Amino acid sequence: MSTLGACTRVAPPGLPAGTTLEDLPEAETWDARLRTSDDGRPLVEVDAPYLARFRRAPASAGLDTASGDSAAVFLGPPPDARAGAPAGRVSVRLFDATGAPAATVSADRAWLQEASGRLVAEGRVEATVGSGGRVAAPRLTATRDGAFAASGGASAVLSGASITAATIASTPGGAFTASGGATAVLSGRAQATVRARTISGSAGGGRYEAAGGAHVDASGGRRLDAGLVVWDEAAGRFRAPGAFSFDGPGERVRGVGLEATADLSRYSFRRASGQIEVRE
Repeated sequence: MSTLGACTRVAPPGLPAGTTLEDLPEAETWDARLRTSDDGRPLVEVDAPYLARFRRAPASAGLDTASGDSAAVFLGPPPDARAGAPAGRVSVRLFDATGAPAATVSADRAWLQEASGRLVAEGRVEATVGSGGRVAAPRLTATRDGAFAASGGASAVLSGASITAATIASTPGGAFTASGGATAVLSGRAQATVRARTISGSAGGGRYEAAGGAHVDASGGRRLDAGLVVWDEAAGRFRAPGAFSFDGPGERVRGVGLEATADLSRYSFRRASGQIEVRE
């Protein structure tokens, strides 16, 4: 396996108080354009204005050091950059075990742990993940197996939905969870906006679950409120298995166990619970 190369840095005499040699980079490179591989399969591609290799990354980098490997490289503006001067962006491309692209990330700065393939990017992060999903966030963690977590107020286009939430995370298989006050605009058959504390979706966009104060707004002023709402793209149906309330033009229903069409214009339910109003 090859590693990201850099020029050896000589420690300056008279280090600042509290600074040790381990706090300084082992090596550094300006205008780095590098690539690592394993038996001919690409692992990582890097394009950065500055690269510094550290034997011990700081805890603030957010890297996984449980295995005992704390070595990492920093990518970002060089330490000698003038204050206020425009700095170039960092670009990192991660590849999975087969050599296929797993994530392409652009950011102001990043830490990369080569051994695990873990990347922590910060500052106006933009990424293409999986088979074409797009993510933007102040901070993003990504790995070579395709998993990622975007935080600090994230937006994404994943599995046929445009999503915003405090945090959006995806498994290697592409299933995602948006939490911390999530909104999803479904662009398939539903053409509806879903809001909830948490929204999760399956890989490929076949199924979505909105949990915790779920609200579905569809065309024609129709609205569904429930603790849990499930959207099934293949069936073209919304389902609220528990208590729900439905409001539409001239209609108001409170009940349990609702199923409805993609635009909420037709529905059925197991039982009413206190209120049904239908005006002709």
